[in-house]
Amino acid sequence: MSATQTVESVAGEAKREVDTAADKDFDTVDSNARYLAYFSRINTAIRAGSRYLAYTSDVGEAFRPVVNPTFVSAAYGVSWAYVLGDVGYEVYKAYRKGPSPLESASFSEPTRLSLMAVKRGSFQAIASMALPALTIHTVVRMCTSAFKDVKNVRVKAWGPTMTGLAVVPLLPIFYDKPVEKVIDKAFEWIEEQIRKEEISSEKKEL
Repeated sequence: MSATQTVESVAGEAKREVDTAADKDFDTVDSNARYLAYFSRINTAIRAGSRYLAYTSDVGEAFRPVVNPTFVSAAYGVSWAYVLGDVGYEVYKAYRKGPSPLESASFSEPTRLSLMAVKRGSFQAIASMALPALTIHTVVRMCTSAFKDVKNVRVKAWGPTMTGLAVVPLLPIFYDKPVEKVIDKAFEWIEEQIRKEEISSEKKEL
């Protein structure tokens, strides 16, 4: 088998796996991939599994006091890659599933998929990036101040980082459900306004 055939075979198998996951309504937020979004705050997060990919940036943030800034920047890159991949996957899943009767009557397909992308992107930007980054940065900063008079150099250096890492597993518990509820409410209102606008436009045309 040639290299080209091998690549095509792998790509085909990958697409089949994605299609299967989409058809089963698999959600990355409910898997360990979630923590990759927090990686910018490490291998610890990666070993935890795919749901925790979202938290890669937060692991990097926790290591900020003791590592090169390049590591923190790279960790944010991993997190945003997860976020963009998750948004793309959710849109693809919605595309394969098709619109509900209400969606079909209310939105064009591009509008429906665009709303899905913005909704998922808003959730990830807030629950996976903004709030966790603020939380971990605050914890590390406060602990750095608390550990400043500690005599043991290792404890002084690594204490804030270890405390920050200890918070990472709690981030989905803190933020996922509350943010999801707020986003759902906001988009219910947005979708309702779009429906009203569509109805108003149709009446004017008549």
